[in-house]
Amino acid sequence: MGEHPVDIFDLWDRDGDGLVSVEDITLGFRSQGRDVDVEAVERMVAAADTNGDYLVSRAEFDAAVVGGRIEVTDADAAFEVFDVNGDGRISVAELESMIRHIGAGRIDEPAASLLAAADLDGDGYLSPAEFRALLDFLSR
Repeated sequence: MGEHPVDIFDLWDRDGDGLVSVEDITLGFRSQGRDVDVEAVERMVAAADTNGDYLVSRAEFDAAVVGGRIEVTDADAAFEVFDVNGDGRISVAELESMIRHIGAGRIDEPAASLLAAADLDGDGYLSPAEFRALLDFLSR
């Protein structure tokens, strides 16, 4: 598992301008062959966009995640977001990204330890069911 940690903001900021738009996010998902709920993406961008320019800067993104304005409440939607490469499973690198962005200051365990504890079939990845169980455990 020699993967590098994945940074979701950087993946969405495809042109590297430091700003993420609804279009950036939807194109990112579509380029991976995924269906996109554009209205859900619009709500997420609106929740994070503090200056009203319909774009999300790195600072706005980080503040929205830490401040709870972007909250992932649907485990299946969360799985889709954190399964960055779209392979149907979550790797240690993808889990590290989740901890860095969503669990900032709230999750003390290393990603590898969390994955090992939640990886019931021992394949080194989290399936959607294993991911849901991990989210349930972390929300307690």
